[in-house]
Amino acid sequence: MAFHFQRRDLFFVVVVTLVVAGLAYLSSRGKRPRPVAAACDVSRQKPELPVRERRGQCLSCHDPNQGAAVNHRITPTHPQKWLDEKFACTGCHTISKPTVAKIP
Repeated sequence: MAFHFQRRDLFFVVVVTLVVAGLAYLSSRGKRPRPVAAACDVSRQKPELPVRERRGQCLSCHDPNQGAAVNHRITPTHPQKWLDEKFACTGCHTISKPTVAKIP
């Protein structure tokens, strides 16, 4: 008994392939933390500070409830790892290089 592909079998294979390819694409993109502005980088300004104090300085502007940087507060969708007092924000966020104007 030989199996012959019918039109609906081919359609099913194409749909399954597209779904798997779409899921693979979405999982490869992932979410990456945004870089921290060089002006906000407390660890470079004062590397001798312990993690708890550096974290506190980040939260002085970015705390979700009372941060000074209203447009840059931590959003509810942010991973909850920041609630741990032993975790520094720079554990995930990289530091962007300061931009320097070049004179032509």
